[in-house]
Amino acid sequence: MCFKMADTEAGLGTGYDASSEQDLPPSGDDEMLKDSSPSMAQDKENTTDDEEGGLCYCGKDRNLGSVELQCASCLRFYHSECISCYLGKCLPFMTNYHFICKRCNPNGLESFTKKQASFSQMCHTVVANLTYQNAPTRIFSKDTEIIPFFEKHWETLTYMAQRKKPTWHNTIHKTMMKETDIFLCVEERAGDPHFGLLSEDLSKIGPAYGNSGDAKLSSSLNDSKGRSAKRKAAPADPNWVPPGFKQKKGEVTTATKLAPHGYPLEHPFNKDGYRYILAEPDPHAPNRQAFDESVEWAGKPIPGYLYRTFLGSQVLLALHDRAPQLKISDDRLTVTGEKGYSMVRATHCVNKGGWYFEVKIDEMPPETAVRMGWSMTLGNLQAPCGYDKFSYSWRSKKGTRFHESRGKHYSEGYGEGDVVGFYIYLPWPTKPGKLLPATYKDRPLVKFKSHLYYEEKDNVQDTEKNLKPAVGSKLIMFKNGISQGVAWTDIHEASYYPCISLYKNATVTLNFGPDFKYPPKDLENFQPISAAAEDAVIENTLSEILYHVENEGKHPDFL
Repeated sequence: MCFKMADTEAGLGTGYDASSEQDLPPSGDDEMLKDSSPSMAQDKENTTDDEEGGLCYCGKDRNLGSVELQCASCLRFYHSECISCYLGKCLPFMTNYHFICKRCNPNGLESFTKKQASFSQMCHTVVANLTYQNAPTRIFSKDTEIIPFFEKHWETLTYMAQRKKPTWHNTIHKTMMKETDIFLCVEERAGDPHFGLLSEDLSKIGPAYGNSGDAKLSSSLNDSKGRSAKRKAAPADPNWVPPGFKQKKGEVTTATKLAPHGYPLEHPFNKDGYRYILAEPDPHAPNRQAFDESVEWAGKPIPGYLYRTFLGSQVLLALHDRAPQLKISDDRLTVTGEKGYSMVRATHCVNKGGWYFEVKIDEMPPETAVRMGWSMTLGNLQAPCGYDKFSYSWRSKKGTRFHESRGKHYSEGYGEGDVVGFYIYLPWPTKPGKLLPATYKDRPLVKFKSHLYYEEKDNVQDTEKNLKPAVGSKLIMFKNGISQGVAWTDIHEASYYPCISLYKNATVTLNFGPDFKYPPKDLENFQPISAAAEDAVIENTLSEILYHVENEGKHPDFL
């Protein structure tokens, strides 16, 4: 399948070069508004003895056998009951997640993403739990202990639907026989294999954080000196060998490189008339198990309906839906520009109701400028917000508002140190079919750097022709908590993303809520944009259910 992408270095340009921005006066404020949250340096200076010792928020030591999460940055373990963000179903000793504690996250919030576990990770978790629960027993029967544990905790171990055919039992056996750097095998009686962990130190079991930020590898399973080196696990007691133990050579597969919040570090950018949406396996897709086990379909394109759109658990700046020259911070809340105007959208959009977010102007050197506001999916990323029919913006210089490149006086401008707010109200769409997002299950899947993406071609001209006003809609902007009045009414009916465009090296930080520095006054029934993440999960799930119902019986059986 052809992957319609231009070379990542070709055609980047310098963004929209607004010559009108050349005469920008220096910012009116010489000092930045101090952030209310302590800096990372202050956090390190004020750490307690418990924090220096690597303990949880509560100051208590590890509690093996209970659910604990390891931070990807400081590598401390935290008790699940001390963590405030939603975790869902978890098991002790699981490794298929990415967690950032509130001590390490610049925004002071916790971040947790659970990933699809490989069979190797699932086996590791299962045998570790059996080892803890049945101490001092160290090896366990595949058929009478390991498989039953899998069956009892299947939904917690994996997103995949539980398989009805027992062929997955062989997959478990092959996995543990192959991963000899993790598991040991004892077969005193033919046909009755027993497995245990090569390393008995359960306290070292954690995710493979090796290349994420400044984190060190957290488990003896994941010790490595290089990106492509095999990861070895040393047994706690190298002299102990169970009777009948025999190892076979094998390799531990390295984890796919993911950034914090679960998005790949290397990814395609939306450009050249095409958009790319990260996909993940849909465990509820019909015939999923049959496709996985089919020999006839091996090597053929994967049907799109077997996957679903990847949805992050937080509203952040999109890594792929931006001009590549923009620099995004690790927490994906701060962005710095470069050269001409270019744009980035948030990960989530809204299409009904009242919504609000804030932006702090961190740095605005002379000769720089900012335009911020709201953008539809097709807003040009290599131009300022407000350049075309698909976006609306408020400019820092002179406070001009822009739509379709037409600037009109709105209010006074804003500069370094200011906190500006953006409110949008959208009435319910006129057609019920527009209430739910479109599913991409009927789109082709393309592969890029070991990840699958839905590919969609933009149809700008037809979309422009079909634009119509959303009667009753309005946009209002705020500066340091003071309303600047209604900027637009009856804007185009569509889904809108928070949007930032920067001219040269200006830097801004977004606050999607729920807590704002200047909560807007006199606004009725608005929600913080952060709430759009949960809404997106519900709406996309409903959209996928409708797709499966409408296409029931139309998909191949993969026999």
